[in-house]
Amino acid sequence: MNRGDMGLTRHKLTALVAVAVLLFAGCGLFGSGTVISPELEATAPQQVGVNSTPVSPVIPDGAPLPDNAILIGALMATRGFLSTYDEPALVAAQNRVDALNTDGGLLGRPLVLRHIESHTELSVMKNGAEQLLLDGIDLLLVTCDAVYAQPALEELQDSGTLVISPCGTDDAWTTGELGERVFSLGTPVSTEASMLADLMIERGLDTSVVVIDQTSTEAMAVCEAFQQSFDKQGGRVLSLFRYQPTDPGLIAPILAGLALANPEAIVFCGTRLVAPEVLAPIRQAGHDQPIFANSSMDGDYWLGRVPQIGDFTMLSYGSVYADSADPNPQVRQVLDSYFATTGHRANDGRLITGHDAIEAYVRAVTRAGTTNPAAVAAELRQFHKEGFAAGSVSFGLGRHAPVDRPMRVIVVEEPFARFDRIISLNDVEGRQ
Repeated sequence: MNRGDMGLTRHKLTALVAVAVLLFAGCGLFGSGTVISPELEATAPQQVGVNSTPVSPVIPDGAPLPDNAILIGALMATRGFLSTYDEPALVAAQNRVDALNTDGGLLGRPLVLRHIESHTELSVMKNGAEQLLLDGIDLLLVTCDAVYAQPALEELQDSGTLVISPCGTDDAWTTGELGERVFSLGTPVSTEASMLADLMIERGLDTSVVVIDQTSTEAMAVCEAFQQSFDKQGGRVLSLFRYQPTDPGLIAPILAGLALANPEAIVFCGTRLVAPEVLAPIRQAGHDQPIFANSSMDGDYWLGRVPQIGDFTMLSYGSVYADSADPNPQVRQVLDSYFATTGHRANDGRLITGHDAIEAYVRAVTRAGTTNPAAVAAELRQFHKEGFAAGSVSFGLGRHAPVDRPMRVIVVEEPFARFDRIISLNDVEGRQ
């Protein structure tokens, strides 16, 4: 990767980092990507008997590597607010590495995953990338958040290192603007937005009110993209409301707006931690319209905090629900391995991307016959409807993220969530 790969993007993301830091100091909002405010993170449910998911490198930091080892670095968070997204994907990636080593490694070489804890700190990302470069990594797995990944990408820009974010969803990952050798296995927000719009149009729901949880910039991006897609498909957004947990007075205008607009559906873009503060009052006020949400709402531990949740539909990478197993045996195997490692079931399906990130690397290396990053990146760019646990992936036409990957549709049949079906972006485009 050379300096030209970053171009104006480096300046753009630098500005976003500055904004993120200012917002962090002021009100707990953050920059581009999947972000939860630290104040809210403290209220997340704790698994009984589990303090922290064990994510250990095969070889401790500073220890000599096995001869001819393939070294995978990981700059991801198991502490801080980004751990909600990074940690499960990291566990799944480590489990896949362990399984590969059990089967003889890759190209006859052992794999080592060396994790540097980011603590959700920008400064650690830069220093960690520098350390992993000195270690001689063949691949870097980087955090799901584009802003927090940016210092690491800047540090790597002259090295030619191959980078994969297991779960980056910001559209910046898609275009290649973050670097010619930078890829993501996360479904872009624009794809999920189109799918939500399609699900609504399919049910004959032509009008909606949008409610955005402002603690998540992924959520904000999804709702912005949703408005464009819904309009393109013939729908109409009647009103848009923004909610910030530090200002509970914002609930009253949302309820009044729903009563005035009387939409056929409600779109909620937000996090599971904030959702009950918004959705419970909506249902208690008698607004029983169908609610649609993107994959940041995937999971069922929050459902008990929203009595009479009613008609609720969300997207997911894989069904984690015990009474409604995912139809793909690969997904079930990844979830079983996660349980064996951590002692608890996954909160949502996004961890599947950690497994798929390693699997994508394995296939590209195998076809290239080498770990040379240029050759491996070239093989990744050849992926066309490549089957993975979460769904098919294509990196052609300049795409560096799976724009057309299918997603699971999860519906709530109170009080349980269950797998409904798999939807493809092609289904959306075919109806337009």
